[in-house]
Amino acid sequence: MALPQTSIQQKTADELRRAFQKFFKDRGHTIVPSAPLVPNDPTLLFTTAGMVQFKPYYTAADVPYTRAISIQKCLRLTDVDQVGLTPRHDTFFEMLVNFSFGPLERGAYFKEEAIAFAWEFLTDVLGLPVERLHASIFAGEDQFPRDDEAARLWKKIGLRPDHIVPLGRADNFWGPAGGQGPCGPCSEIYFDLGERPPDELPEGAFWGERPGDPGDRYMEFWNLVFPQYDAEPGGAMKPLPRPGIDTGMGLERLALILQQKTSIFDTDLFKPLVGTVLNLAGLENGSFAKLEAARRAIVVRDARVIADHARALTFATAEGVLPGNEGAGYVLRRLLRRAVLRGRSKQGLAIESPGFFAQVVDVVAGEFGGHYKELAERKARFLTAIAREEEAFNRTCDLGLSLLEELLGKGGKTIRGEDAFELHDTYGFPIELTAEIAAARGVAIDRAGFERAMEQQRSRGRAGSKYTKGGDGKTASGWNEATSGPDSEFIGYTTLDAGGLTLRRWRAHAGDGLELVLDRTPCYAEAGGQVADRGAIRGGGAHAELVHVFKEGESIVHRVRLTEGGAEGLIEAGRTAALHATVEARVRRPTMRHHTATHLLHAALRELLGEHVHQKGSLVAPDRLRFDYTHFEGPGREQLAAIEARVNEWVLDNREVSWSIMPLDRARALGAMALFGEKYGAEVRVVTVAGDEGGPAVSRELCGGTHVARTGDIGAFVLVAESAIASGVRRIEALCGAEGLAHLRAQGELLQRAAGLLQSNPATLPEQIEKLKGELERLRRAAAEAQRGGLEAEMGTLAERAVAGANGRWVGGRAGYRGRSGRGARCRRPAARQAQARRGAARGERGRQAHLHRRGHRRPGGREPPARRRAGARGGAGRRRLGRRQAAPGARRGQGSGQARRGAGRGAAPARRGAGRVSARRGRGAGR
Repeated sequence: MALPQTSIQQKTADELRRAFQKFFKDRGHTIVPSAPLVPNDPTLLFTTAGMVQFKPYYTAADVPYTRAISIQKCLRLTDVDQVGLTPRHDTFFEMLVNFSFGPLERGAYFKEEAIAFAWEFLTDVLGLPVERLHASIFAGEDQFPRDDEAARLWKKIGLRPDHIVPLGRADNFWGPAGGQGPCGPCSEIYFDLGERPPDELPEGAFWGERPGDPGDRYMEFWNLVFPQYDAEPGGAMKPLPRPGIDTGMGLERLALILQQKTSIFDTDLFKPLVGTVLNLAGLENGSFAKLEAARRAIVVRDARVIADHARALTFATAEGVLPGNEGAGYVLRRLLRRAVLRGRSKQGLAIESPGFFAQVVDVVAGEFGGHYKELAERKARFLTAIAREEEAFNRTCDLGLSLLEELLGKGGKTIRGEDAFELHDTYGFPIELTAEIAAARGVAIDRAGFERAMEQQRSRGRAGSKYTKGGDGKTASGWNEATSGPDSEFIGYTTLDAGGLTLRRWRAHAGDGLELVLDRTPCYAEAGGQVADRGAIRGGGAHAELVHVFKEGESIVHRVRLTEGGAEGLIEAGRTAALHATVEARVRRPTMRHHTATHLLHAALRELLGEHVHQKGSLVAPDRLRFDYTHFEGPGREQLAAIEARVNEWVLDNREVSWSIMPLDRARALGAMALFGEKYGAEVRVVTVAGDEGGPAVSRELCGGTHVARTGDIGAFVLVAESAIASGVRRIEALCGAEGLAHLRAQGELLQRAAGLLQSNPATLPEQIEKLKGELERLRRAAAEAQRGGLEAEMGTLAERAVAGANGRWVGGRAGYRGRSGRGARCRRPAARQAQARRGAARGERGRQAHLHRRGHRRPGGREPPARRRAGARGGAGRRRLGRRQAAPGARRGQGSGQARRGAGRGAAPARRGAGRVSARRGRGAGR
């Protein structure tokens, strides 16, 4: 039946945020800030639901509050291919969430209150018409019964029975996030958008008939989850001791309803972004309307995709995740390149501006910076990172698109795996993008061939690697059991020497080597970036040097080389618990200093460069530390100095370094840093560097390595190098303790040596070096000037020897010599001839002065001429040479002006004695 016309008071997205917070705060809920979009949870790439930060509270014995609300930033990619095609799909979204957990006596609530709160907010606060609201309940499936309680409660508050729809587990059983933790049945709330489909819906497309069907008429916008079960890693479900509430309402969909739109991209959350994209494409309202229908549909889709992906990149990079080749970074790189390809496509937007995506990100930061203050604070940082990533892709984008178009234009039904790999490896096209673009043209990708090409590249990389494990821990066979029982208890946190050790199993290795597994050991196995211990194992009259320690599964394997006695004695001693293991303190203790310093360095980087900094790798050795981290540009000299100073400040504070074993969920709740991709057990070791009294810890990380007891034990921290190792990944190298002091001593000696060579002292070395640099630059300029002057003189000589010839030509050569051809060089340009004539006249005047001077006349200033004899001799030589010259055309002997056709030097002598004026057409005369 047709829906009655109802009016809804429109609200902006910001008004909806405020209304939600006020409503639940008035009902005893604590407002909790959004958890990071990138969670401190190695099982998740991104926060995908509002309850991620509250997961530990559902099973905790104690909780800080029993009612909470938040506006949670979320990012999901399960439906990325649907973005822009439907009115509701997006990747980044804001979730309005309210929760309850803990004991009922402290104010916790369950289904009845959750349903009542939702109904009151929607109908009383927002004024949504009751007749357009529907709800679903869990229909029951497998071992889980139908949720009749929820159905009864919906009827109780006034929802019509025919507006209550039972749905299966795929639709109405939520969680768990990350594959384990709280989960349970849910009840979803739908809003009927009306019988008339939107104009942009393709003809014949399904609009919808009932809640839960594939159509979009019944828009699901609020999910009330009733966590009743705890999912264990193996898949088993057990009842939660105290059930809770977890609800989530999509702000984008709620805005669609309240602003009476048919797509989230028409709401105020997206419309400014979509408009920016269309403007960058030169498609303002008038030109957009002129597009043919097919292209207009592509333009709308692609503009929406770019707007959505710009939101995702903005919020994720603001939290420090940079586009990269793995994990969350790979997701962002894929989204950015997907958006850039959409914008550059000639079939759609055809945006020519090479940095258009960064411009859209800039608009996102402005639109959302009012509520999310971190966007405004970190804008310069993440905008630079995104612009650089876009610029890097632009270098290969056009070439890749041309290749892809060529492949698609062949008319085949499949693109070869080798070609898809070339697009991936050479032009930066993720295989998902290639497959998506090809699928739109009805072409498939040979994924198997692509994977073969990828594996071949990996094999080449492994073959070219300088470091291979050489079988370390790769083969579980070949063990000989000595005794039975548990093995590999690590006791090296508290001791470097242990006796009474029992051998569990052994195997031969490389000649006279052995590999041993003990019941207990003080020897640290290489892990987490920390190198293995060195030391010795002895017993039964045998002594074995510890060559390496590594893990094989959960066992610690000691690789040893016998230096005294035989293997039989060592093995027999192991069977009788008579082995003794010693760790070299000279290796372990500096390693511990470098490991704790690595944690401090990580904390300093996050404090001074931003919380986007995350560890990407490390090396902790006795002689140095190396730390790889995410950052989009090299820190400046002042920043590096501040980082070094901050670490040394914590060292001088002599702060306590402690560790404890706790459940993984509790460690996350405390904010312990975890590395994505690392495998953690149910219980983890947390290393903490104490903060100020009553304040947060300086550092708290999940770490199984060895550390000093107090930061003062580090001694000194010296930062020695910083460099880039990959796009968005940088590396710092540093030294601690004795190694750091040795480095400083060597630097001081080098400074003293340099000062000695310059006969200076270290304090004035910079000024001395600047002075030398200035002198060197002056000498370089003088040399260049001299070289240039020589060339000018040579050119001047050639020009001075040029004489006027027939037909207006200029002929060059010695006086009276016309060359083999009878002609010299020609100077055809009048301006050049005039310039040459002016230079010749000036030089001729200087020559005349010199001639008069040699003839005995005083120069201006009254100076006496040189000896008459020498002047006369030179003058005579000049006259003899001039006698061989030809007169210029039109010249007459005896005129007041003698004119030389060509001059061999500076200042030609007069053609006849007594001439009133001497003029030389060119430079050097004979009277020098």
